Amino acid sequence: MKKRHLAFALLLVILLGTPTILANEIDQERIDLFLSSQRLLREEQTPPKMKVGMVLSTLGTDSEVSLGARVESRIDKENKVHIITETSYLKGEQTLAGFLSLKFTPFSRDKLAMYVGAGAGYANGFKFQVFAGVDFTKNFFAETRYVNHLGGIGNTRLHLATGVQFTY
Repeated sequence: MKKRHLAFALLLVILLGTPTILANEIDQERIDLFLSSQRLLREEQTPPKMKVGMVLSTLGTDSEVSLGARVESRIDKENKVHIITETSYLKGEQTLAGFLSLKFTPFSRDKLAMYVGAGAGYANGFKFQVFAGVDFTKNFFAETRYVNHLGGIGNTRLHLATGVQFTY
């Protein structure tokens, strides 16, 4: 009889203790999942420190599409000021053009982040550029540029640019 009571008591302890152990494991999994989702949300809302990408533009005397590389770095914590380094190959001139520019994003909280900027560089001599653009998404942008370089749309020195970029 004692063995029966002992076996029954042991079975009762196992049955009553198992749900508590399982509940603690499930609760810990929920807590871990909640903390991970909070971390991902913070990462998504934090503006990127750097964007690296490629750009297609009409820069050049023949206004053909020129391919270039672009690196954009955030300067301030508010994500309003960026520095852009850009290099393009100009087919008509068979040379490289490079610009260092400042980009100002006063409306960065909007879905379509509009910006303006200016810079200086080299493309067969010293050149400057002034531009306005839109970040359609964090990976795709389009710009209109005025560059004191021969060519452009209708020889107006206005150039179009678009590109893709990856955030880091």
